[in-house]
Amino acid sequence: MIEADSKATEAAQTPQPSLAQKFSLLLIAAVFCLMVFVGLDAAYSHFSRKSSVPTPAEIFGCLGRDPLRALSLQPYCSCTRAWGRERYQLNVNSMGFRDETVREVPLTDPRPRILMLGDSFTESMGPWDQSFVGRIAKRFPQYEILNGGVGGYSPSNYLNTARIALDKGLQFDEAIVFIDISDVQDEAALLHDIDDSGAVALARNQYHYQTWYSDLRNFISKYLVLTNYLWELGERTLVRFGFYHLDHGFNGNVFDLERSGWTYRKVVEDKPFEEGFAPLGVEAGIAKEKMKMDLLWQDLARRNIPISVVVYPWPATLIYDSVDSREVHIWRDWCEGKCKRFITAFPEFFAVKEQCPKTTPGCWYLKDYFFGDIHLSAAGNKIVADVVSKNLEETPAVKRRKSESRARPREH
Repeated sequence: MIEADSKATEAAQTPQPSLAQKFSLLLIAAVFCLMVFVGLDAAYSHFSRKSSVPTPAEIFGCLGRDPLRALSLQPYCSCTRAWGRERYQLNVNSMGFRDETVREVPLTDPRPRILMLGDSFTESMGPWDQSFVGRIAKRFPQYEILNGGVGGYSPSNYLNTARIALDKGLQFDEAIVFIDISDVQDEAALLHDIDDSGAVALARNQYHYQTWYSDLRNFISKYLVLTNYLWELGERTLVRFGFYHLDHGFNGNVFDLERSGWTYRKVVEDKPFEEGFAPLGVEAGIAKEKMKMDLLWQDLARRNIPISVVVYPWPATLIYDSVDSREVHIWRDWCEGKCKRFITAFPEFFAVKEQCPKTTPGCWYLKDYFFGDIHLSAAGNKIVADVVSKNLEETPAVKRRKSESRARPREH
């Protein structure tokens, strides 16, 4: 009894930790656990090599220098490409076009042949069968669909790609140009003409958006796979609830980039690519786009090859712009008297956005776009493919008569 009383007295006399001390101990334990987690994550990421940041070979595979276009896909090439954590097969045919397989493309084909021109959206940053070109090709086996899209291209290189194909003797019966919102900045700030041949070069000095957060986000994506997964889970939740700010360490907030901002706000025009639209500025960039498209239309018209134009929105468009965006007006007006078809996918993308519940207004982005990026997901590619396919069903492509294939020399 005496011993029990003694122990009780000692316990009563022992000082108890204060609330501040308890909180400090908890904080130290949390920091220690976090350090252990990050260390284990770094080791796992290093040995599993599951970084979401691609290697240079995975980004630039099958790309090579080109005297007219600066860069182009190399014929008869096959490689594994990457976009974020995703890996996909890229195959290039004999004409230097992305294709389902590496194959020889004959100069003629008994079917109506459609040459599709565009940038990375058209080339597609994913598997062939998920791209809108691949989907259209599968839907219309009665046509031969050729994909002339390459990442970073704009009207200057849509023109050059078509001219190279024609100079090689490739016979096609229609050209469909997928004009991208970023083409304005590319023409204004990224590309400049070398000479009268139409050859272009890339801007020598390119500057990219960078902050402490973008550096941190890029570091996590590259070296901490598990941390990146949890971080992205939080980002997805915020976007789902309509918080439109997403910086994955690549050129800023994907929901309000300078490249897409020109359609709905004042953008930076006195800084070089990719921070702004210098040296030409927005209006001169648009004028250059139209001038290059005029040349393409003239080259094709001399051969009786119809031209068509397709436009589609970026994520920022769906937040800050409208179905009747300036991008739509520019190319609808340009197509008057020139195009066989003008197709806008803006209404369909806006319709998907409007279908999102009020409780999760950002669901459209998670569905139609590659998370952390402006490129289309499989679902987004399907929207474009369906819109174009509907138009092709209503107005089919037609095989030109042989007498229409003779072309006069190109005028410069």
